Amino acid sequence: MKKKPPGSIFVLTLILFAVTASSQAPGDSDNWVKWRFKTEDAVYASPLISDGIVYIGSKDSTFYAIDAKSGKEKWRYHSGASIQSTAAAHKNLVFFESGNRLVALTKRGRLKWMRELYANDDIHQMDPWDFHRSSPCVHEGIIYIGTEGGLLLGFEAKSGRMVLRCQTLSEQTIRTTPVVSDHLVLYGDWDGVLYANDISNGSLTWKYDTKWEGTYPWPNSILSALVVKNDHVYFAGKSNRLYSLDLHTGKKNWHYSSPTDQWLIGGPVLADGVIYLGSSDQHLFHAIDAASGTLIWSADLDGRIWGSALIQDGLIYIGSNSFFILDIESRKILRKFAFPQVHEERKYGDYTDRPANFHSSPVSFEDVVIVGSDDGCIYAIKAL
Repeated sequence: MKKKPPGSIFVLTLILFAVTASSQAPGDSDNWVKWRFKTEDAVYASPLISDGIVYIGSKDSTFYAIDAKSGKEKWRYHSGASIQSTAAAHKNLVFFESGNRLVALTKRGRLKWMRELYANDDIHQMDPWDFHRSSPCVHEGIIYIGTEGGLLLGFEAKSGRMVLRCQTLSEQTIRTTPVVSDHLVLYGDWDGVLYANDISNGSLTWKYDTKWEGTYPWPNSILSALVVKNDHVYFAGKSNRLYSLDLHTGKKNWHYSSPTDQWLIGGPVLADGVIYLGSSDQHLFHAIDAASGTLIWSADLDGRIWGSALIQDGLIYIGSNSFFILDIESRKILRKFAFPQVHEERKYGDYTDRPANFHSSPVSFEDVVIVGSDDGCIYAIKAL
């Protein structure tokens, strides 16, 4: 049997869901897209909506403020480097990462301050599947963000003064978005180690190394945001596992292993006791019991799932190669929006890899769901 590349597909599907509505492309007669906004390159970042404005960056090195109702541009800011992190807001400021710099703008698009995050050369991609940067997390007026070189930094939102500096043991890149809970800042690194540091002094409270339980030829990278709920920490990544740890001790409660050795990517979302999580080549979207780590159901989509799901009104909104709306109760695909393929297929021996059209996670605003696309557009899709 020939060896497959990382996250490669095995022909195994746990549950296959039927599409119950015909595919509709944006701009069809059904008019499911309320508006679209065109940038000059792929949009990997997810939208931030604050006071009716969509804040989002593009690989075209531009950060945009867009009216969420109309899709009309309010202003733009040229950062000088690709923007692949999702913005955060605090009071009258908005923050994002670009070219190893943390940028703080006023909500009118004026530069408030900018801080260098890592002095060495910017690494654009750690591997061909490295699409996102660490995004800023705001907690009590402090901006926390991960960097290349394994630094977790904290800055005062108002002044940009550094107030926290933590270093991973391996000095490996941090791509996760930090989470702050119970005086701990939590984040994962490219080696697959989850860290919990005290926000008062940066001291290490505990760490969990996913390689302790076996590893693969590739790094066990933790790529997406973490979820903290009821003293439990949930995270996944290229270890091909979803973990639940105790928030205070780092002790493992359980882990769910991919039955087909696929990366569990896109970032977990927790709703009503269920974790929703995407995956790599298997195209599988999972629903997993948060208490036990038991698989409840899975859906077969049409490609890798790099973004997190939006759970709203009993529906799931998620992008892959197409953009899908699923019903939680019936576990069926209600709507599939087909898009022209943006990326060329890649060959790895006998295996053909078709990259996804979506790396952005959808967010909700009034009667629409807003999401970025690799075709360079930001779409406002009418919600069901």
